[in-house]
Amino acid sequence: MTRTVIILATAVLASAAHAETVAELHEKELNAIDANNDGFLSKDEFNAFSDYAFQTMDEDKNGTLGLDEAKPFLDIKQFQNVDRNKDSFISRAEYDAQMDEDFNTADQDGNGQLD
Repeated sequence: MTRTVIILATAVLASAAHAETVAELHEKELNAIDANNDGFLSKDEFNAFSDYAFQTMDEDKNGTLGLDEAKPFLDIKQFQNVDRNKDSFISRAEYDAQMDEDFNTADQDGNGQLD
C-alpha cells in the first residue's frame, strides 16, 4: 500500500490539475485515502494523504525531498516546478503549496472535496 500511496501522491503532485474527478483515480487508490469511505476526497483526507506521502518519500527524514528521493516519482521538470526557490530540494512548504494548488485546481466546483 505504501508504494501505491506514493505513486498516487506523485500523480496528484504532478497532474492533479488535470484530474476532473476522483473517479479518474483508481478505486483501490481512492479507498486507501478516502478515510470515511464516502466516495469523495475531502480536503482533510487529501491533506492527511499528502502528509503521509511526503513523510514516506523523505527517506532521510530531514524535512526536504532531494532529487534522489523524488526521482522515482517525479521527473526533473516536475521536480524543478515544485522546487520554487531553486535550491535543489523540495521543502515541506513547497510541497504543501503545490499540493494545495493541485487540490484547489481539481476542486472545480469549490466545494472542498473531489468528487
